[in-house]
Amino acid sequence: MTELLYLFEDSTECTASVLSCLPTGDGLYAVALDRTIFHPQGGGQPSDIGTINNVSVVKVVHTPEAVLHITDREVAGEVVLKVNSEKRHLHSRLHSAGHIIGLVGDQLGWHATRGNHFPGEARVIFEPHVPASVELVDCVQFQAQVNQIITQAFVRVLNENNGIRTVTWGDLPAYPCGGTHVKTLNEIGQVEIKKIKLKKGQITVSYALI
Repeated sequence: MTELLYLFEDSTECTASVLSCLPTGDGLYAVALDRTIFHPQGGGQPSDIGTINNVSVVKVVHTPEAVLHITDREVAGEVVLKVNSEKRHLHSRLHSAGHIIGLVGDQLGWHATRGNHFPGEARVIFEPHVPASVELVDCVQFQAQVNQIITQAFVRVLNENNGIRTVTWGDLPAYPCGGTHVKTLNEIGQVEIKKIKLKKGQITVSYALI
């Protein structure tokens, strides 16, 4: 199994050992490492990109056996990993914003269930226990609540219990999550709530970073 350093570290550069490097059949290679700082695609968050020994990592995926780094050339031995820090920070800001949106929705009794934190299509899905009784709020009101929490600049808190990692900031409610997140909430910046809609018993809150 690959040691997942990104769960409790923010480093975007480290060394690792190549366990395997196999062709994927489309001119690329699937590289397994003994440890990694690369976040794989999952949980609504895009994968990190970067390099392994200056070889491009175009995507990272999680399989039951390992985290696989998809590269455009072969790599072997002891290697240096470098994550694109600009992309990582953007993904962390978007994912963290999604958590705060989930929190605000939960405070309204909406019950957050999942999210998509990809740039340009970010949204959080809520499934109210009694959809017929849901009262939607307007985007301006919801946005004000989200940004009010963000400006408090609470510090990130990471915990693990029985193999489940949780994420929060300050004393806010924690959520189980394997994604990357900002160290302090104000790193998110301002959030724009673009749309709130109720359809087929689900509430979708679409958002972007300003």
